[in-house]
Amino acid sequence: MAEQKKPHLPIGYWIKKADEVLTARINEAQEANGLTRTQWQVLNFLQETSSAARDHILEVLHPFGDADRIGSAIDSLTQRGLVETDDPETGTLRLTAQGQALHATALAVQKQIRLQAVQGITEADYVTTVRVLQQIVTNLAGKDG
Repeated sequence: MAEQKKPHLPIGYWIKKADEVLTARINEAQEANGLTRTQWQVLNFLQETSSAARDHILEVLHPFGDADRIGSAIDSLTQRGLVETDDPETGTLRLTAQGQALHATALAVQKQIRLQAVQGITEADYVTTVRVLQQIVTNLAGKDG
């Protein structure tokens, strides 16, 4: 039987496939923490920024989903007591103590996923890959990017 040739797949395929498997793996790994990838992104963003307006969260995290998906993640985290309003006048949000504790637990899981994702990839190759992807975004995004 002749060996079947694998088709040459373009970078767009690999970008989509990488995102797909990252999402599946993160959802699976964070399930024990009661989190989805989108909820993790919200928790992590709030941990890194201390607080942020809802609109700013939606803007920054839009690559991870539309406003409805991210808004639902924020609402779910708020209902669970993990996120609260920091300033009622501005509507900024922050993590509660419970949210900070869950972030720490979830971060340990994320670090394991990151280690698994970059196995066999040198630091130089990783840096080059990120730089190339950033340049593709810059090239194609125009003024909106």
